[in-house]
Amino acid sequence: MDSKIFAVIDDQVSVQFTGKVNVLSNFNRQYLGHILFRNGSIVEALFQAHKGEKALYHLFIQEFSLQSFEYIIEPEVVDEAMLEFPYGHQEFKEKMAEALKLYQQSLKMRPPENVKIVVDPEFIEDSLPVSQAEFDILCTLTEWNTPYDIYQHCHLLDHEITMGLVGLRKKNALKIVAKNNL
Repeated sequence: MDSKIFAVIDDQVSVQFTGKVNVLSNFNRQYLGHILFRNGSIVEALFQAHKGEKALYHLFIQEFSLQSFEYIIEPEVVDEAMLEFPYGHQEFKEKMAEALKLYQQSLKMRPPENVKIVVDPEFIEDSLPVSQAEFDILCTLTEWNTPYDIYQHCHLLDHEITMGLVGLRKKNALKIVAKNNL
Protein backbone atom coordinates (compact mmCIF):
# COMPACT_ATOMS: atom_id res chain seq x y z
CA MET A 1 0.00 0.00 0.00
CA ASP A 2 1.57 3.26 -1.13
CA SER A 3 0.84 6.25 1.03
CA LYS A 4 2.78 9.14 2.43
CA ILE A 5 1.68 8.43 6.02
CA PHE A 6 2.79 4.78 5.78
CA ALA A 7 6.23 5.99 4.64
CA VAL A 8 6.41 8.46 7.55
CA ILE A 9 5.37 5.77 10.05
CA ASP A 10 7.84 3.26 8.54
CA ASP A 11 10.67 5.78 8.92
CA GLN A 12 9.83 6.46 12.57
CA VAL A 13 9.60 2.76 13.38
CA SER A 14 12.92 1.98 11.67
CA VAL A 15 14.84 4.60 13.70
CA GLN A 16 13.03 3.76 16.96
CA PHE A 17 11.77 7.36 17.12
CA THR A 18 10.33 8.87 20.29
CA GLY A 19 8.24 11.96 19.69
CA LYS A 20 5.34 13.31 17.71
CA VAL A 21 4.39 13.45 14.06
CA ASN A 22 2.01 16.38 13.64
CA VAL A 23 -0.58 16.16 10.86
CA LEU A 24 -1.22 19.53 9.21
CA SER A 25 -3.57 20.61 6.47
CA ASN A 26 -1.69 21.03 3.20
CA PHE A 27 -4.00 23.94 2.37
CA ASN A 28 -3.44 26.24 5.39
CA ARG A 29 -1.07 24.28 7.67
CA GLN A 30 -3.81 23.98 10.32
CA TYR A 31 -3.14 21.35 12.99
CA LEU A 32 -5.41 18.33 12.42
CA GLY A 33 -3.88 15.78 14.77
CA HIS A 34 -0.78 13.82 15.65
CA ILE A 35 0.76 10.38 16.01
CA LEU A 36 2.83 9.83 19.14
CA PHE A 37 5.72 7.34 19.13
CA ARG A 38 7.80 5.79 21.90
CA ASN A 39 10.87 3.83 20.86
CA GLY A 40 9.44 3.29 17.39
CA SER A 41 6.01 2.09 18.54
CA ILE A 42 2.81 4.03 18.04
CA VAL A 43 1.49 5.06 21.44
CA GLU A 44 -1.32 7.47 20.60
CA ALA A 45 -3.09 8.90 17.58
CA LEU A 46 -5.43 11.87 17.28
CA PHE A 47 -6.92 13.05 14.00
CA GLN A 48 -9.76 15.52 13.72
CA ALA A 49 -12.37 14.32 16.24
CA HIS A 50 -11.06 10.75 16.46
CA LYS A 51 -8.63 8.93 18.74
CA GLY A 52 -6.61 5.75 18.52
CA GLU A 53 -7.10 3.27 15.73
CA LYS A 54 -10.08 5.16 14.30
CA ALA A 55 -7.95 8.32 14.02
CA LEU A 56 -5.32 6.50 11.96
CA TYR A 57 -8.02 4.80 9.93
CA HIS A 58 -9.59 8.17 9.03
CA LEU A 59 -6.19 9.62 8.18
CA PHE A 60 -5.49 6.70 5.80
CA ILE A 61 -8.95 6.92 4.25
CA GLN A 62 -8.64 10.65 3.64
CA GLU A 63 -5.16 10.21 2.18
CA PHE A 64 -6.55 7.39 0.01
CA SER A 65 -9.30 9.79 -1.12
CA LEU A 66 -6.50 11.97 -2.51
CA GLN A 67 -6.40 14.49 0.29
CA SER A 68 -2.83 15.42 1.12
CA PHE A 69 -1.37 16.39 4.45
CA GLU A 70 1.89 17.76 5.70
CA TYR A 71 3.71 15.77 8.37
CA ILE A 72 6.02 17.56 10.81
CA ILE A 73 8.26 15.36 12.95
CA GLU A 74 9.37 16.65 16.33
CA PRO A 75 11.19 14.82 19.11
CA GLU A 76 9.35 14.85 22.42
CA VAL A 77 9.54 13.14 25.78
CA VAL A 78 6.87 10.43 25.94
CA ASP A 79 5.84 9.05 29.31
CA GLU A 80 6.60 5.37 29.84
CA ALA A 81 3.14 4.84 31.30
CA MET A 82 1.40 5.66 28.01
CA LEU A 83 -0.21 2.62 26.44
CA GLU A 84 1.00 1.34 23.11
CA PHE A 85 -1.20 0.12 20.34
CA PRO A 86 -2.05 -3.55 20.90
CA TYR A 87 -0.22 -4.86 17.83
CA GLY A 88 3.15 -4.56 16.13
CA HIS A 89 4.03 -2.44 13.13
CA GLN A 90 3.65 -5.13 10.46
CA GLU A 91 0.34 -6.32 11.90
CA PHE A 92 -0.81 -2.69 12.03
CA LYS A 93 0.03 -2.17 8.33
CA GLU A 94 -1.82 -5.35 7.37
CA LYS A 95 -4.83 -4.33 9.46
CA MET A 96 -4.98 -0.88 7.82
CA ALA A 97 -4.58 -2.38 4.33
CA GLU A 98 -7.47 -4.78 5.03
CA ALA A 99 -9.58 -1.95 6.49
CA LEU A 100 -8.96 0.15 3.38
CA LYS A 101 -10.00 -2.76 1.13
CA LEU A 102 -13.20 -3.28 3.16
CA TYR A 103 -13.86 0.47 3.08
CA GLN A 104 -13.65 0.47 -0.73
CA GLN A 105 -16.05 -2.48 -0.95
CA SER A 106 -18.56 -0.90 1.45
CA LEU A 107 -18.73 2.48 -0.32
CA LYS A 108 -21.49 1.33 -2.66
CA MET A 109 -23.66 0.28 0.32
CA ARG A 110 -23.22 3.49 2.31
CA PRO A 111 -26.54 5.30 2.92
CA PRO A 112 -27.07 8.70 1.30
CA GLU A 113 -26.42 11.72 3.50
CA ASN A 114 -29.86 13.28 2.90
CA VAL A 115 -31.87 10.80 4.99
CA LYS A 116 -32.81 10.37 8.61
CA ILE A 117 -32.43 6.92 10.16
CA VAL A 118 -34.67 5.89 13.05
CA VAL A 119 -35.07 2.64 14.95
CA ASP A 120 -38.34 0.82 14.25
CA PRO A 121 -40.09 0.42 17.63
CA GLU A 122 -41.46 -2.97 16.58
CA PHE A 123 -37.89 -4.25 16.26
CA ILE A 124 -37.20 -3.42 19.92
CA GLU A 125 -40.26 -5.43 20.96
CA ASP A 126 -39.28 -8.40 18.77
CA SER A 127 -35.86 -8.67 20.48
CA LEU A 128 -34.12 -10.29 17.50
CA PRO A 129 -30.43 -11.00 18.12
CA VAL A 130 -27.98 -8.32 16.99
CA SER A 131 -24.22 -8.37 16.58
CA GLN A 132 -21.98 -6.18 18.75
CA ALA A 133 -21.48 -3.75 15.85
CA GLU A 134 -25.25 -3.53 15.29
CA PHE A 135 -25.77 -2.91 18.99
CA ASP A 136 -23.16 -0.13 18.97
CA ILE A 137 -24.95 1.47 16.01
CA LEU A 138 -28.31 1.23 17.79
CA CYS A 139 -26.71 2.97 20.79
CA THR A 140 -25.39 5.72 18.51
CA LEU A 141 -28.87 6.09 17.00
CA THR A 142 -30.22 7.09 20.42
CA GLU A 143 -28.44 10.44 19.97
CA TRP A 144 -27.75 10.82 16.25
CA ASN A 145 -29.92 10.01 13.26
CA THR A 146 -28.21 11.16 10.07
CA PRO A 147 -25.62 9.02 8.31
CA TYR A 148 -23.04 11.80 8.64
CA ASP A 149 -23.49 11.96 12.42
CA ILE A 150 -23.53 8.17 12.80
CA TYR A 151 -20.21 7.85 10.94
CA GLN A 152 -18.72 10.71 12.99
CA HIS A 153 -19.86 9.64 16.46
CA CYS A 154 -19.84 5.84 16.40
CA HIS A 155 -16.52 4.37 17.53
CA LEU A 156 -16.62 1.70 14.81
CA LEU A 157 -14.69 2.00 11.55
CA ASP A 158 -16.64 3.23 8.51
CA HIS A 159 -16.96 -0.16 6.82
CA GLU A 160 -18.11 -1.72 10.11
CA ILE A 161 -20.80 0.95 10.43
CA THR A 162 -21.92 0.41 6.84
CA MET A 163 -22.17 -3.35 7.26
CA GLY A 164 -23.94 -2.93 10.62
CA LEU A 165 -26.49 -0.58 9.04
CA VAL A 166 -27.03 -3.08 6.21
CA GLY A 167 -27.53 -5.88 8.76
CA LEU A 168 -30.00 -3.83 10.79
CA ARG A 169 -31.86 -2.86 7.63
CA LYS A 170 -32.16 -6.54 6.62
CA LYS A 171 -33.60 -7.30 10.08
CA ASN A 172 -36.16 -4.49 9.55
CA ALA A 173 -34.73 -2.68 12.58
CA LEU A 174 -34.41 0.68 10.85
CA LYS A 175 -36.71 3.08 9.09
CA ILE A 176 -35.19 5.40 6.53
CA VAL A 177 -36.94 8.75 6.22
CA ALA A 178 -36.11 11.11 3.37
CA LYS A 179 -35.24 14.66 4.43
CA ASN A 180 -38.09 16.16 2.43
CA ASN A 181 -40.57 14.00 4.41
CA LEU A 182 -39.50 15.41 7.76
